[in-house]
Amino acid sequence: MATEVNRLARQLLDSELRAEELGTLLERAEAIRRELEIYTAAAVQDARYRGEKWESVAKAAHVAPETARARWGPERVARMMLLHANDKRAAPVRWRGPQQATSNDRQDPVAEEAPEASSPAGQLASALAHLQVNSGMTIREVAEFTMLSPSFISRVLSGDRLPTWDLVCTLAERFGSDPAELRVLFEAAHGITAQGRRPATAAIAQLHAAVRGLYWAAKSPSPERIERASKGTVTAGEARRVLTGLDVPDWDVLAALVHALGGRPFEIKPLWEAVHYSFLMCDDPRLPEGVSHIGTQSAAR
Repeated sequence: MATEVNRLARQLLDSELRAEELGTLLERAEAIRRELEIYTAAAVQDARYRGEKWESVAKAAHVAPETARARWGPERVARMMLLHANDKRAAPVRWRGPQQATSNDRQDPVAEEAPEASSPAGQLASALAHLQVNSGMTIREVAEFTMLSPSFISRVLSGDRLPTWDLVCTLAERFGSDPAELRVLFEAAHGITAQGRRPATAAIAQLHAAVRGLYWAAKSPSPERIERASKGTVTAGEARRVLTGLDVPDWDVLAALVHALGGRPFEIKPLWEAVHYSFLMCDDPRLPEGVSHIGTQSAAR
């Protein structure tokens, strides 16, 4: 979220330098305000998860404890995050790669000095788009090769959608490049720092812990009940293996399991992706002890 605020601030500065109309400036300023509101709610929620009392949260925010509880209570923050995620999916911010630049943009020195690709997500998209153009492959050909929709591939190459690491590897190799050259860009786009890299065993443990938490919150339904709740997308056997820590399923299965337990799949997906990234980047290709299967299906949704 802090990265997104930085990107939006750069857009605002660019608009100022271009002396754009007041409506555009205020629209960009409002986008920053909304993102900061979400950031503040998420920061408070993180602090609460770490054990911070409402009194210390209120002191840091310069408000009364009652105000802090009302403004950033868990249910309200959950609704804010859900609406925020839906807004992002419904109206994604468009980033124009070099190949989409107009003639006016190329003639504008300000546009040349402040390209949107300065954001980590934009840089990753720019690199993939450049490799795609050099490969001579069309969007449709890339889509057919990856078995993803052309619109999804287009969104990845334009910066509207962050790809998973396995998709970055697939695209880079298909474009004739070394995926390792994109690793730093990928980590920056996903907010992964050197301190944030975890071994596969730790990533798997965190994912399973999150699912088990949802399981307890749902009053520990039986695997058979989970199968019925998911309308057969998750079999009783699959549910049992995930809940006992033996399996990291494909995303479609895990998303259905999370939904059947009353959770929000978009909150669990980063943990699932972290498992795959940690596993793919480790030197030892063997499965961690106690885990019999790690699904490899990437979600295009």
